Amino acid sequence: MVTGKLMGLERSSVNPKPFPPRKQPSNCQTSAKLPKGPNSRSFGVYFPRGSAQVQPRPPEVPELLHLLDEMRQRESVLKTEVLELKKFKESSSVVSVLEKRIVEKVNELKRSETMVACLGDENERLRQEVEMLHCKLFEQSRDSGERIKALEGRVLELSRMTKVETRKKNQEGSKLQRFQGLIDVSCKSNVKTNVNILEKFDYLEQSICKEKEIIESEIILPNCSGDSVEFAMSVESRMPRIPRPPPRPSVPCSDSSGCVLTLVSAQPILKVAPQPPPPPPKGLMTGEGKVRRVPEVVEFYHSLMRRDSRRDTGGGGATDGMPGTTNARNMIGEIENRSAYLLAIKSDVETQGEFIRFLIKEVEDAKFTDIQDAVAFVKWLDDELSYLVDERAVLKHFQWPEKKADTLREAVFGYCDVKKLVSEASSFRDDPQLSFIPSLKKMQVLFEKLENGAYNLSRTRELAGQRYEGFHIPIDWMLVSGFTSQIKLASVKLAMNYMKRVLAELEMVDGGSEEEELIVGGVRFAFRVHQFAGGFDAETMRAFQHLRDKARLCRIQCQNQQDCRSTAC
Repeated sequence: MVTGKLMGLERSSVNPKPFPPRKQPSNCQTSAKLPKGPNSRSFGVYFPRGSAQVQPRPPEVPELLHLLDEMRQRESVLKTEVLELKKFKESSSVVSVLEKRIVEKVNELKRSETMVACLGDENERLRQEVEMLHCKLFEQSRDSGERIKALEGRVLELSRMTKVETRKKNQEGSKLQRFQGLIDVSCKSNVKTNVNILEKFDYLEQSICKEKEIIESEIILPNCSGDSVEFAMSVESRMPRIPRPPPRPSVPCSDSSGCVLTLVSAQPILKVAPQPPPPPPKGLMTGEGKVRRVPEVVEFYHSLMRRDSRRDTGGGGATDGMPGTTNARNMIGEIENRSAYLLAIKSDVETQGEFIRFLIKEVEDAKFTDIQDAVAFVKWLDDELSYLVDERAVLKHFQWPEKKADTLREAVFGYCDVKKLVSEASSFRDDPQLSFIPSLKKMQVLFEKLENGAYNLSRTRELAGQRYEGFHIPIDWMLVSGFTSQIKLASVKLAMNYMKRVLAELEMVDGGSEEEELIVGGVRFAFRVHQFAGGFDAETMRAFQHLRDKARLCRIQCQNQQDCRSTAC
């Protein structure tokens, strides 16, 4: 019974049928319809209005729990559907991204395929070139072998001819022995000449044998042309070098008294180098030429830079052949000349021993008190070593003082470079015919050279000063009182020319932003030189004052123009 009631309740709860509300007749109508009698009474007296309606049975607790479970199940189903929809949307977006990546990878694969094809073509072309080079080398080796055989045959023929001639002359000499001593002397001279000829041909045979041994040991078939053979013969036949005397120092030193200047007779074979530029005289450091620090330059520069930075912030800111072929050609040239080159080096090692030992002694005993003497000595040494076929290859067979020779060259080359730079800066003259921008650019480049020269000089003094003194090389030219002071004076003169050129250009400019840019550029360059040289001289200071007055006048004019615009507005 209970289960039947529950089943009935479940069906009624799942699909409940709404009952239409009944219309209760009003009291007026009932009273009108019912006949009114004296003994008639309304049924409402016995049945109250609330009990007249049928009340539904209240639901039981199990039924409510069952409904709650169903609602929860439906909620969980809906949540799973929502999650599935979200996953579907995410998967659709991921699929689009993956499709794009797949397209990119496909394009990249196509590019790599084309690149691989190009590399394959290039590899094939290089392989063909290598085959051609191998063919050329084979042909050249075959030609060289034929030439060597021809030379051997020629040598044999010449040796046979010389033997026949010597035999004939010996027979004639035996016949003429009965004559006077004059004829005997002539015969002896002929015999000597014939012996010399035989020695030459024997030496040629030996050189060819040596060349064959070198070729077999190094597995190289050189292109042994007639020129290379003649070169080897000329090198082998060179006589030992008789060295020229080295230049004598112009300032000899004695133990008791220091270095005394003496007059030295000039060597006819050496040209004495000119004296170095003298240090700045004391007159430059007194009076108008004195270089002193000027605080006005620094203050004016910083004021201009601050104004430019504010203005920039407020305005928002405006804005050949293949290497493989070349290497192959170099290889062919090296193969062609290697045999004669090795023979020439060996010849120099054997024949120029006394000459090289003399140079070694001169380098080891060299001591200098003047850098000009070192310059002359290095020039003489390079001239003497130029007689050798290869300086490095020959000298490595001897106890050559390489460190001292290289240090001498380093000091001399550094001195010559700085001297050339100082002479270039001292002789600089501004060309008024040259346009404005190239002229300023030229001065800026020269000043950068001076800055680098001074920096390199100080760095060399710190790093190599002790090494130079250890090899008795003078270093007074590297001191601050030497070339450094001359570099600073030259930079001050350069700043004066720069400011004068800016002032001349300002005279031709109407005004405005162009005029202000010129002034700022001139002041910036002057400030750099002032900080580098440690100050200005009187003439440069006057040029700076003119530039500062021009800048102040330009500023006043700009302020007046701004005031006029503000009043007009």
